[in-house]
Amino acid sequence: MGSARSPSWRSSGPAGPAGRGEGMAALHRHPGIRTFLLVWVGQLVSLVGSGLTAFSLGVWIYQRTDSTTQYALVTFCAAAPPLVVLPLLGPLIDRWDRKRLLVACDLVGAAATAVVGLLAWLGSLSLAHACVIVAVTSSAAALQWPAYSATVTLLVPRDQLGRASGMTQFAFAVSQVIAPLLAGALITLVGLVGVTVLDFATFLFSTTLLLVAAIPPGAPATGEPHGYWRDLPFGWSYVFSHAGLAALLLMFAAVNFFCELAAVLFTPLVLNVSTPAALGTILAVGGIGMIGGGALLSVWGGPRRPALGAVIFSALSGAAVAAAGFTVSVPLLAAAVFVFFFCQPLQTGSSQVLWQRTVPAELQGRVFSVRATVAMSAVPLASLVAGPLADRLFEPAMAPGEPLAATLGPFLGVGPGRGIAVILVVAGALGLLSAAAAGLFRPLRQLDEAAAPPPTAAPACVQS
Repeated sequence: MGSARSPSWRSSGPAGPAGRGEGMAALHRHPGIRTFLLVWVGQLVSLVGSGLTAFSLGVWIYQRTDSTTQYALVTFCAAAPPLVVLPLLGPLIDRWDRKRLLVACDLVGAAATAVVGLLAWLGSLSLAHACVIVAVTSSAAALQWPAYSATVTLLVPRDQLGRASGMTQFAFAVSQVIAPLLAGALITLVGLVGVTVLDFATFLFSTTLLLVAAIPPGAPATGEPHGYWRDLPFGWSYVFSHAGLAALLLMFAAVNFFCELAAVLFTPLVLNVSTPAALGTILAVGGIGMIGGGALLSVWGGPRRPALGAVIFSALSGAAVAAAGFTVSVPLLAAAVFVFFFCQPLQTGSSQVLWQRTVPAELQGRVFSVRATVAMSAVPLASLVAGPLADRLFEPAMAPGEPLAATLGPFLGVGPGRGIAVILVVAGALGLLSAAAAGLFRPLRQLDEAAAPPPTAAPACVQS
């Protein structure tokens, strides 16, 4: 194993305590960094608020319908529309003023939250309303992500993009852990209406910070301007004309699918061998791991070779998924979940740095829309196939006396939940192999050379 002192894995910041301290002090005085921190705080608060409403609305739907199918329908309505919206509106991100676009997405989210609260207050909120509202809010959030990512490139020095990515992942992790805990208490105290009021306030806070932040309108375009229809396939053609970026995208598509497949089935896996309380404990441990990974990336800045980092952390995620299939021990399941979630910010952050450093700033809106579309497509696809794979194929095959159970039973056990364990082992192994195959692809490894920051780097001019 390589030493922690290996140059490939050193922080991208200045070497030495004195140099690091002086460098960070200079960064805090940098106008782009100050703007990024302002926007980041707003996004952190808004993410927590949105998580409150998402969790509370899910509880409300399940309590009113007592139907897993209808609950899953709302989840599908949140996952599917962005896959249509992003390819259609992605080409416009590089044309529109970035600040106005970010503010508009926040305002759409605030308006949708207000509608939920109003309908709940009037007693007329229905499943159909919920489906439409989550479709609108998920589409606005999906459009905001590539615009936000492309804006960070303009604000943050090139050699500090790893830390910025770490802070973004940290904010997401905190919202994923804190929001359900708060919402579980708030929904009993103030109900869905009260939760939406709080969420609306977080949107206003985020929007206010966006309005006062000195966000540049976008990177100046180079070359001849193109029409919308010519730009529509541009992001796809750009990615697949660069072999390294295409390999990175396809690796994450494969790893995301296999990991999402495991995520969908993890709850029934645990409930077949333990209690809901144990499941809650395991997921809490995973949340701690996710926050820890984001915090580490924020301080560390990520590996000097982010392509290698993306491959290694993706492979570790696959290994953790596979390991979860081999045990029924709650502590060991918690350990596997901790490793999995700890790696998520690190693999995503490493990938983010590669894209931000290698794709020209004026093209990032279109290209990042393609990234988001591919990443989000794993959720509905895995959700559609996970249930049938478990219920109709692997669970029956791992019942006592079945041939597959006789073969794999000595390793995985037999009976309820062991078919799901087979799926986790296979999915994790395929995720690990996908990452390993990508790591052997030379153009992907060469992205590290293209993404290497210069000794001193400055972002694009920030307008005041």
